[in-house]
Amino acid sequence: MSKLSYLLLAAAVAFSTTSFAGEKDGEWTSLFDGKTLNGWKGYNGVDIAGKWMAEDGTLHLDSTTDSKPYTNIITEKQFDDFDLRFEWKIEEGTNSGVMFHVGEGPAQPYLTGPEYQVLDNEGFRNGKGEPVTEAEKTGSHYAVEPATSDESKPIGEWNESRIVVKGQHVEYYTNGVKTAAYEMHSDKWNEQIANAKFSKWKDYATLGKGHIGLQDHGHKVWFRNIKIKEF
Repeated sequence: MSKLSYLLLAAAVAFSTTSFAGEKDGEWTSLFDGKTLNGWKGYNGVDIAGKWMAEDGTLHLDSTTDSKPYTNIITEKQFDDFDLRFEWKIEEGTNSGVMFHVGEGPAQPYLTGPEYQVLDNEGFRNGKGEPVTEAEKTGSHYAVEPATSDESKPIGEWNESRIVVKGQHVEYYTNGVKTAAYEMHSDKWNEQIANAKFSKWKDYATLGKGHIGLQDHGHKVWFRNIKIKEF
């Protein structure tokens, strides 16, 4: 095989598969096999049948605003420090999210788990019909600090996101760009939380280990290529 043919073949293979920068064989664990919901369960034991499904290689939530109570899904396994990478796409008006260090018991997973927001930044409206704040958009330090930039792609296109947790240090990435970084339980963080809605949530970000959670907020959302590397 000529050098040119080899390069063309390599390019074709690279184009036809999805991978993440820095990924090496044996380091990553897939959290979704593309065919089943093995490894996932409903938060607080709720039945997820008919809401969450494995469809066309995606972990798909088929939800509507009037389909309450919402049905959140979490990994069966718990994680401490990790590098989590996942792809997602949404419909117009979608609000969803990916949470970590989630503990079961409280009414909602976000009462314990910090969140990477998944949102239609332009089209979503809250219960009052208003846009959300900049600190509540995709890639932000959710409800605390705005993302450094809006790196989300147009509705219907796939996005690549990443959550890195090492001790108290957390970083969020959207399509290869770091959009947030914070130190949980630092003096700055404690002051920010005291002035945010989390101040009344006594268990928020206190567990140090927990489930990965995907949020049902009454909109359709698709996930795929969900992979994690534990530190």
